[in-house]
Amino acid sequence: MAIGQTTEMPEESVYDRLVELVFSGDYSPGSKLTERDLAEHLQVSRIPVRESLGKMVAQGLLLGGGKREGVRMRQYTPDEIRQLYEFRLFLEAGAIRAATEYAQAADIERLEAACEEMTQHVGEYGSQAWAKLDHKFHKALVHASHNKRAIATVRLLLTECHYVFYLRPSRQRRQPTADEATAWMDKVQQEHRLLVDHVVAGDADGAERLLRKHIAPQRF
Repeated sequence: MAIGQTTEMPEESVYDRLVELVFSGDYSPGSKLTERDLAEHLQVSRIPVRESLGKMVAQGLLLGGGKREGVRMRQYTPDEIRQLYEFRLFLEAGAIRAATEYAQAADIERLEAACEEMTQHVGEYGSQAWAKLDHKFHKALVHASHNKRAIATVRLLLTECHYVFYLRPSRQRRQPTADEATAWMDKVQQEHRLLVDHVVAGDADGAERLLRKHIAPQRF
């Protein structure tokens, strides 16, 4: 782990704020998005909203069907959901290897604080507090890589994953019992703390191996 000058988490731009809003759970799959409504909600002009929507369409986050159909929320197929898992794995596996080399004291403090916050919500399966803290931990983990491109991409990806896996989950997936949910959440917490230990120890192989196991789809 490297010790040196610390860096702050990046500030949110209009684009970042729009991504958070679009994937907040207020918009259902397939619904139409309008520049005016989004701009009013964010209290900004329509120009940056229009530009941001165009960027999101180009990135595949939203669907754009021309002026008549406008911009719409994507409806995720099982194969697209699989690709989200795989893409996240590709990025985080590389990021955590970098974190074992470049993480600084402030990064470790941020990760440990996220772990501590999550401990207070173990047993609250399905709660937005738990879901947001889980992604807060993973954002902090990637931030510890000090790779700006990875940080920006994963920040966006985790917002999309939060929408797909927590806000709009598949109704076909069996809901766990209270005991199963608590056991799984305890396991998540244990793995988070072990991931931090691997980063502190500079163990790139151990960190990547555990991460790959950690973010595999949960099964009950």
